[in-house]
Amino acid sequence: MKVFLYFFLLLTLTVIKNANSQIVRYSNDFLMTTDFSALEATGGSKIAVIFGSEAVFSNTSNLFFEDYKADFSVMHNNYFSSMANLDLFSAAYQVDTSLCFGLGFLRFGVDDIQNTIYLFDNQGNMDYSRIKYFSVADYAALFSVAKKWRGFNFGGSMKLIFRHEGNFAKAYGFGFDIAATYKIKDFALSAVIKDVTTTFNFWSVNENAFDSIYLFSGNSIPENKLEQTAPSVTLAAAYSKAVLKFNFSTFFATTLYYYGADLKFGGEVSYSDIVFLRFGISDFQKDNNLSISKKFTVSPSLGMGVKFLRFRLDYAFKAQNAVEKKSNIFTIGVSF
Repeated sequence: MKVFLYFFLLLTLTVIKNANSQIVRYSNDFLMTTDFSALEATGGSKIAVIFGSEAVFSNTSNLFFEDYKADFSVMHNNYFSSMANLDLFSAAYQVDTSLCFGLGFLRFGVDDIQNTIYLFDNQGNMDYSRIKYFSVADYAALFSVAKKWRGFNFGGSMKLIFRHEGNFAKAYGFGFDIAATYKIKDFALSAVIKDVTTTFNFWSVNENAFDSIYLFSGNSIPENKLEQTAPSVTLAAAYSKAVLKFNFSTFFATTLYYYGADLKFGGEVSYSDIVFLRFGISDFQKDNNLSISKKFTVSPSLGMGVKFLRFRLDYAFKAQNAVEKKSNIFTIGVSF
């Protein structure tokens, strides 16, 4: 097991060292902070034991699930008083007990943004009828596969990315994630490397979308560029213990970025694999505001879930104190 972890860490650090000169620090952040309710309720710490279609975005080695051949999940979330919206869909199909395929789609967007570039006419007069509206949205499609081999679960994803900022700029990108999980008795250990080869975004700017008044006022047009997302590695562990009809679980995960790290802790209590209560804590950081003192903040989360026959419904509440953002996240799942 140590050799396995060392290999993942060495691969990640090597890729980061070679690509660091072209890395954009917060590239593709929409893929790092989004997932289904069961995982979000634990602050992202449940990553070692998230299964089925809900593992497409977080840990592809755990696409496997019990009893059924196909599994589907959908989720909707909104941020900042519904100003930004997130939608997820994923599916997993189990070919046999050792091979599984997954598929996922994601959209994160802000719609109906006022475009005031054309607010002034050629004579410099303000004309509100010239205001147009546009959207800024990020899309991702993931194609995943998982394989069981000698006690390990291995998984990988290819992701295709499309991003646009109205008709001003757009980007096409691609990248790869890999993951592995090892289970022994009541423990589960996982390692997930996202953007393992770095993820490439090719940005192009539509210069014709900028009015001459925009340039005359001293603004500059961004240049076409290649943007790269640095690899990140997540190491996660889970421990579960059954007592009568109850099951008690604790989770831990840490994500290592080239600019820092993020710790996550959580737990879950379930009864007869029907009702689930979850909690978590994540985003440990100092709040660098304008005051002299720096306040230490964390993001608590909690949630519950219900599973009945083929269906499941999960809810998560997450309060991200550093940006005063609160989320109510609902996920619906079904298996066939």
